[in-house]
This record gives sequence, C-alpha cells and structure tokens, in this order.
Amino acid sequence: MKAGADLRTILSRLIKERGIGILDNPKRCKAFLHDYAKGAFKRENRILLLSLEAGCHRTLLRSPEPEKTIPRLIEKLQEEYGITYAYARETVVLLEQVIADRELSDAEKRAILERAARRGDYRAEYELGLLLKNAGRFEEAARWLEAAAKHCITLYEERVTEERPAPAPEDLLKIPAGTFIMGSPETEWGRKDNEARHEVLVGAFYLGKTTVTQRDYEAALGVNPSLFKGADMPVECVSWFDAVHYCNVRSAAEGRKPAYRVEGEEVIWNRSAPGYRLPTEAEWEYACRGGSSAPFSCGAGFSTDQGNYNGNYPYNHGKRGVYHGATMPVGSFPPNSFGLFDMHGNVWEWCWDWYGPYSREIQRDPTGAPSGSDRVCRGGSWSSLGNTLRSANRGLNIPSYRNADLGFRILLPVSQPPARLRRF
Repeated sequence: MKAGADLRTILSRLIKERGIGILDNPKRCKAFLHDYAKGAFKRENRILLLSLEAGCHRTLLRSPEPEKTIPRLIEKLQEEYGITYAYARETVVLLEQVIADRELSDAEKRAILERAARRGDYRAEYELGLLLKNAGRFEEAARWLEAAAKHCITLYEERVTEERPAPAPEDLLKIPAGTFIMGSPETEWGRKDNEARHEVLVGAFYLGKTTVTQRDYEAALGVNPSLFKGADMPVECVSWFDAVHYCNVRSAAEGRKPAYRVEGEEVIWNRSAPGYRLPTEAEWEYACRGGSSAPFSCGAGFSTDQGNYNGNYPYNHGKRGVYHGATMPVGSFPPNSFGLFDMHGNVWEWCWDWYGPYSREIQRDPTGAPSGSDRVCRGGSWSSLGNTLRSANRGLNIPSYRNADLGFRILLPVSQPPARLRRF
C-alpha cells in the first residue's frame, strides 16, 4: 500500500475530529477521506472502506489480543471480498494502529483498564486506581490500588521462588525447544480439512511420560472415576475441568504456584506460574511427532503392536490387528523418539485450547482460539479407528464431557532463558 504512513495520519485525524464512531458509517468516512486526502489513496481508501463494511474495526476494538485477531481478519477480507493478502494485511494493520494510537475518552480508558485489571494485570490495577482517584471515586480507587500493591508482592515472591525452581519429577521428560510443521499435507491418507499446515515454534517444557494414571489421580483427589479399574491404567471418565483441578491440586501439594485460577466455569491461565498445566494443542502435536513428519511418530503406518486402538479398522487399509475393547496399562507399547508412551491410542488426551481454525501464519507457542464451545483433545483411544490416531488428527469435546476413552497428560513449564531452537 503506497504511503501508508500518510493515510494513517489522515485516518487518525478523522477519528480525532469525528470520534471512533465515525468508522461505523463507511459512507460518511468515504466523503471525509476524499476531502482530507484531496483525491489521493483511491485504491487504499476503497479497500479500507470494505474492511469497515466487514466490521474489522469493531472486532479490533473488542479484541484483548489484536495480534491473534489480525490474521483472522486478513483471511476474512481475502475470502469474502477477494482482496489480496498484501492489501488485506496492510489495511487491517493500519486499522489496528490508528485504533491503538487514538486518544481515548475517560470512559474508554476505564473500560479497558477494568478488563485488564480483572485478568490480573497489576499495572492496569494501579492505573485504574489513579483514574478513579482523579475522578473523586476514592473508595473504588483505594480498592484497586491495594490490589496492585498485593499483586506486586505476589510477583516478587514468585520471582524469588522461580530462581530456585523445584526439580521436575521423574515421571516427566524434558522436551527440547524446536520448530515443526503442524497439521498434515493434502496427500496424507485420512486427512481432514481442519489440519492446515503451518510452521510453529515451541519452547522447551516437561511432559508426562504417560497419561495420568489412576494411582496418581486417586492420590491427589481421593477418587477414581475410571470405568476400567487398575492402578497403572490411565485415569478416564474425566472432564476438562477435572483435569484442570488435578493440575492445581498437584501443584499445591508440591509447593508450586497453580497455573489456573478457576472462577465458576471460567478458567484463567497464569502463564508465568510454575505449576502443572495441560499441554497446548501445538505442544501436544510437537511432542507426539517426536521429530517425525509422517502420519504417526513411528512412520506411515500404525499396528496394534504399537498402540491400543480398534484393530478391526487399521490405518489406510493396513493389516487388521487386536481389538482389546478397553484401556491397557500405561507404557504397554514402545515409546516415541522423545520417550513418551501412548501418544497414539489408549485414551484421548485433553489439551488447553479452545477448538478453532488454524492460522496459516508462523506461530510461536500458540494457545488456540480465544474462546469457543469445545476444548481440543488429541491422540485417539482404545475404541478409535486407525485414522484418528494420526499425529495431526484433531478431536474436540465440550469441557464438561466425561467418557471411558478420555484422559489427560500433564505439562510442567521450564524456567530457563530461551535457547536456540532445533528445526525438525
């Protein structure tokens, strides 16, 4: 887009003089932009007006994380309006910049600060306190300033703790940082449309060698909801919320700050906390592949000698095998190249992410869609067909769902400076 900085100045002037609400009226915007630009930027203005008709500005105004929203808006402009990627990207980035740079009213500032403060941002708590104090709302101001002070103390205590992190337990393995191609090629047998390939960079982490066993689950929570009983069997019949609860309880038992704050059915992930958590979908697939780009971590095929699934329906018309009709003890089959057991089969494994379409951009430690109705689960189970055990296959369920083929595996963050990434 030519002279983007000049158009940015013009659009910023329009918003300053007419208010952010002017963007809701593309026809009036067209007239003002024509006057301000004196007939210049015709193509750019036309694409900008299309983005306003598509509601891109409203989406950006509502988004708490614009960097995750921008790729979705670019894709929308491409698919619905036939705009090329380059023009779509520059238009959406331009909108994001002028919206971010605009002078906010006190009401807008307060609304933004309140949202951030409720997520636990101590800077927002402090700034909101000052804003309310200047507005004469002293009782509310004192509450937010006190919250900011307590938050700072907590952060200091966490920093001291993180300088002396507890060692990872022996039932977890360190997975090195690296990059990989997430998703599947169009030529992969059994591929689904939601497996678009894209490059992902993943930091190092510790991951359970196996899914959580019934012994571990009962030791932490005092109950065993599993249908197929056995201390060394994977715990199943657990919901996503049950898995989150286990992570927090085990973290507290080992003196680690829990990763999750649970408020009713809302779960907030504190990414700086050193406690146990569920792997993201990207972390799970990276660990599952173990460096392999084939359908399975062990290659192009998968037999019932390599994992527990419904052998009556092997992958890609392969040789039929055993169907056990139940879970088996963890570690009953060979591990992948990282030393992880049962990444294919036995039980599906809950991941952190809300289910949503992949971005086609290069991603660094992606965490999935910002919201949704279903959480991702991966790996297939004892009752699954061979096709659903593929490394790239994506499952999903509502977070309250429980079933005898559904368990989970835990992750522990690595507290260390960023290392050079290995490329797979």
